Amino acid sequence: MKHIFFWILIFSSGVFCSPAQKPKTQSAECYVRYLVPEGQLLAEMTLREGPAGQKAQNALVVPGGVQYQGVRMNELSSDGVSYQLSRASGYDLQHVFTWMAGKPRKFDMSLSPITAFSFGSDTLSRETPATFTWEGAPLERGETVVFLWETPDRIQTVPMEVIATPGQRSIEFPAVQIGKLSPGKWTLYLVRKKMTKTDLEGTEVTGIAEYYTRVDTLLIR
Repeated sequence: MKHIFFWILIFSSGVFCSPAQKPKTQSAECYVRYLVPEGQLLAEMTLREGPAGQKAQNALVVPGGVQYQGVRMNELSSDGVSYQLSRASGYDLQHVFTWMAGKPRKFDMSLSPITAFSFGSDTLSRETPATFTWEGAPLERGETVVFLWETPDRIQTVPMEVIATPGQRSIEFPAVQIGKLSPGKWTLYLVRKKMTKTDLEGTEVTGIAEYYTRVDTLLIR
């Protein structure tokens, strides 16, 4: 009888102490783009899921949908399931996404606008450095500013990317950078961009916000 009792204990331990199934991996991708000339806002969000310990890849339908700034987003079915909202709008500093994933989830990110910018002159020399300034908050950690130069006929496009130093309020352009532009008229607009990452109780969230400024025209000599 003692032997029988011993084996019953082992069997019972195997049943009641089996390891619990590991939760699946979830990630969310949030994106906001604002175009100043058109006054147009685009917001997108995709929630993905995958096996425990692996990168989430399969797009999910979110029960109850996804909201951006309290407005329900449209569900799309191309390349997986994503959510999108496009509308004419003013610009908000804060961008808030909410959805249900077992319980309410909220992700917010911020990006300050560049309401005006200047080199101090409408004419720049290819042999002289210049200081670029703007109206708006200083640059923050995780931000970049892309300068997009184009000739009026759009035959030439020259992008210049600046990685932010937190607190930066101006950008110094050496003559060698300006020298990359051929003499003549150029149009210029900026893209202020910020990436935000966080973990919402196991859901890895990556947010990217982009702000496209108005277009200016400068003369390069």
